[in-house]
Amino acid sequence: MTIQDTAVRRWLGLAVVLAATFMGQVDGFIVTVAAPSVQHDLPATFGQIQLVGAGYVLACASGLVMGGRIGDRWGRRRTFLAGVAVFTLASLLCGLAPNAEVLIAMRCVQGLAAAVLVPQELALIQTLFREESQRTRAIGWYSVVVGLGVIAGLGGGGLLVHWNPAGLGWRAVFLVNVPIGLMILLLGRATITESRSSLRPGLDLAGAALTAVALPSLLVPLVLGSEPGSPSWLWAMPLIAVAAGLLLLRQQRKLSAGGGEPLFPGRVLAAPGVRLRLAAITAFFAGNSGLFLVFTYYVQTGLGRSPLTASLMFVPLGVAFALGSACTPRLVARFGTRLPVAGCLLLAVALLAHLVVVRTPPENQDVLLAIAIGLVGLAEGVVVAPVISGIFARVSEDDAGAASGIASTVVQVALASGYAAIGVCYRLALGDVPGAQQVPLDSHVHAYSLAIVVLAALALATSALCARSGR
Repeated sequence: MTIQDTAVRRWLGLAVVLAATFMGQVDGFIVTVAAPSVQHDLPATFGQIQLVGAGYVLACASGLVMGGRIGDRWGRRRTFLAGVAVFTLASLLCGLAPNAEVLIAMRCVQGLAAAVLVPQELALIQTLFREESQRTRAIGWYSVVVGLGVIAGLGGGGLLVHWNPAGLGWRAVFLVNVPIGLMILLLGRATITESRSSLRPGLDLAGAALTAVALPSLLVPLVLGSEPGSPSWLWAMPLIAVAAGLLLLRQQRKLSAGGGEPLFPGRVLAAPGVRLRLAAITAFFAGNSGLFLVFTYYVQTGLGRSPLTASLMFVPLGVAFALGSACTPRLVARFGTRLPVAGCLLLAVALLAHLVVVRTPPENQDVLLAIAIGLVGLAEGVVVAPVISGIFARVSEDDAGAASGIASTVVQVALASGYAAIGVCYRLALGDVPGAQQVPLDSHVHAYSLAIVVLAALALATSALCARSGR
C-alpha cells in the first residue's frame, strides 16, 4: 500500500498516531466501570480486580522512560508499530483470559506495550509536521483525543457490558482493541516515516530492571496483603522494594558520576521546587484514580445500578474536565501559580459534597452524584496542566525530556498506588468484599464516605504543596 500525496500522507499518519493515543487512553480507564462484572464472571477477588487496573498502569510506569529511549535509538516508527502489535495481541489474550491470573498478566503486558508506544506519539507528530502552524494544530488534536480517550474509557466499559455484543460481556472491553490495532498497523506502515535521534542515547537497562522490580514489590502487598488467606511471603516484598530502591539510587548516582545517562538524572530531581511538584503530582493523581474505583463500586454494588448507568454518571466528569482544561490557559494568564492552589481547594469542596449526597434518599442520588462528580471533573481540569507544567519551569531546556520522563513515571505510579490504596481503604471500611451482594447500603455509605475524606485530604495536600513550591 502506497500513498503518494505528501499532505494526505501526513494527516493520515496523524490519524494513525491519534488512534493509538485514543486506544491507550481508553484502556487505562475502561476496566474501571466493567470491574464488578469482571469480578463476578471470572470469578476474581477484589484484590485481583485492583491488580487488573493497577497492573496496567504500573507496568506502563516501569517502562515509559526506557520506551522513549528505545524509540530515539532504534527508530520511532519501528518502535511504535512494535508496541501496537504487542498491545493488540495482549488485548486479544485479555479478552480470552480463562482466569484472573492470566488477565492480570496480560494487562501487565498491555502496560509494557503502552510504555513503548506512548513516548513515540509526540515524537512522530514532530516528525510528520515540520511547519510550526501545522504542528501546533496537530498537537491540539492530540490533546483533544487524550481527553476524549478518558471520557470514552470511563463511559465505554459500562456501555460494552450493557450492550453485550455477541454475548461477550466484559470481554468485549478488550477485544474491541483488536480490529483497531490491526488497522493502526496496516495504515501506520504506509503513512509514517522513520525517524530517530542522532544522539543514540544510552538505555540504562540496569535502572529499568531495578525500577520494574521495586514498583510491583511495593504495590502487590498493599493490594493482596489484607485479603483472607494471603500467603505469608507476601510481606517480604516490601523488603525487596526497599532493597531495589536503594540499589536504584546508588546505581543512578554512579552512572551519572561516570558520565552516563541514568533514567532519573539527579540534576533534575535536585532542581529547586521539583521534588515538591513531584509530591504534588503524586497526591493529585493518587486521589484521581482512587475516586474512579470507589465511585464505580458505590454506584453499582451499593446503589445497585447497572454498568450502563454507572458509565453515564461518569459523562459529566469527562465533559467538565474538558471545559476546565479549555479554560486553563486564560486562567493561568490571570492567576499564575495561584491557580492550582485554588483549583485543589475547589476539588476538596467538590469531593466533600459527596458526603451530603450519599445521605440523601437512594432514588435521588443518581442525578446528585452526577452533578457532584461533574464538579470534581471541572476542578481537576483546571489543575492538571499547571500542576504538571510547573515541573518544566524549574529545569533547563536541555533537561526537558528527562523531566518529562520523570513526571510521566510519577503520574503512572501515583495512579496505580491510588487505585490500590484507596481500594484497600474502601474494603476495610466496608467490612466485607466490595462487589458482594449481601452488603447493606449503610455499609457502602460508610466506606465511600471514609474514602471521600481521604481523597479530600489528598486534594488539600496537593494545594499546600503547590502553594509552597510556588514560593
